[in-house]
Amino acid sequence: MNFKVILLITSIILLVSIVSVVYYKSNYKTLDEAIRETNIPIDEIFHNIDFKDHTIIFYGKEDVLSVGLIEKTHLGYRWSVGAGSKHFNEENLILTRMFSNLHPREIKLDEDLVSLSFGVIYEDALEKIRIKYKDQDLTEATIIETSKGRIWYSFSNTPVNYDPEVTRFYKDGKVKSEWY
Repeated sequence: MNFKVILLITSIILLVSIVSVVYYKSNYKTLDEAIRETNIPIDEIFHNIDFKDHTIIFYGKEDVLSVGLIEKTHLGYRWSVGAGSKHFNEENLILTRMFSNLHPREIKLDEDLVSLSFGVIYEDALEKIRIKYKDQDLTEATIIETSKGRIWYSFSNTPVNYDPEVTRFYKDGKVKSEWY
């Protein structure tokens, strides 16, 4: 009887150890460690923000802007997904846009997606951007100055699979409701 108890306890300890090692391999104690260990090529992190219990990062490699989702877990942070390919050096554009529905690892509903539009602003005179998603109020996009140029982003309450409406506001008072 004692042998069976010892074998059972040893088996449980071994199982817990294996699960812990596997879990710790994909969960990191700090946000910086989670980013560093992803093997995603990143030169610079331009901005991060907490949204829907996740950390959203805007990052770059050479002249490409991308966005990533890092999940907060009980033991730290875990890289979930990244998307993007907006370039900082495109010519003859006012601003670029891309939409993404970032998919956390454990998702039950479309509302659990982290949906957003983002891009690069090329026109220096552009002061504000407002975005209108279907069945949502007009919202002001966040504009961030980075070492490579200005970027913008706007979250959506529902998944995005289309170009939202845009209104551009200029420093001289002009207002335009078009992407180009």
